Amino acid sequence: MTSRLSIASDHRWQRFFALNGLVFIVLCLIGLEVCWPQPPDFAWSPVQTAQYYTVHRTGFLVGITLCELAMAAYVTWTVQLGVMLWRLDGGARVKAIAASACGLATPFLLAMDLVFFAVAAYRPTQTNPDVTQAVSDIAWIGSELFWPILATEMVLVGAIMLRSRGRAGAFPAWLGWYTLFAAAAEVFQLAIIFTKSGPLAPDGLLSWYTAVGTWGFWAIATSITMYRLLGRGTAERPAEEPLRSPTPV
Repeated sequence: MTSRLSIASDHRWQRFFALNGLVFIVLCLIGLEVCWPQPPDFAWSPVQTAQYYTVHRTGFLVGITLCELAMAAYVTWTVQLGVMLWRLDGGARVKAIAASACGLATPFLLAMDLVFFAVAAYRPTQTNPDVTQAVSDIAWIGSELFWPILATEMVLVGAIMLRSRGRAGAFPAWLGWYTLFAAAAEVFQLAIIFTKSGPLAPDGLLSWYTAVGTWGFWAIATSITMYRLLGRGTAERPAEEPLRSPTPV
């Protein structure tokens, strides 16, 4: 009885962690799209950049707080995704381990970038505009320049999803293909340190909106799929070992 209660409790926690991908997206959407202003023009002067943080200071600070909370949700969601991929990945399960490592690196790197955003918005009227602009550049560029880690996670996740088709607890093939597509979209951020304006600048249509948008939809779709798979009774727990007769001496 105790074992069954423990398994049921664990399953509920897994479904909760599966939904944390949605929690991550909701908090980030409110923080980035409602409270937080969109990226500034990276061709602005230091004075214009400092004025930008002065005008939007409250929105930045509220948005930063929500996004920091979102990072905690992303950590737990990534752990749950890693557990589910572990059961689907064959052999040494090295792909599942590598995907989980890349996935866990993402929120920690973004949490550090949020610190720089907070510093830029903390006292913009009392800080040298050159310093504010430099800190702002670190924050914005740093929040995008980790793209190879995120893309690697998506490629590995997509590969496991596609190779495990037909197995119990497998993800749908369309999600595997979309995961690879979202990974490819991350490559647009390759050019952000080479330009200050246009579609490939840090605030560009391809480098910012396309890459972030495809990542967001991937997190939503994957989170919902995880929750549904666990709802079918696919509790992620080790299968019971069959009873074996004693080995004769």
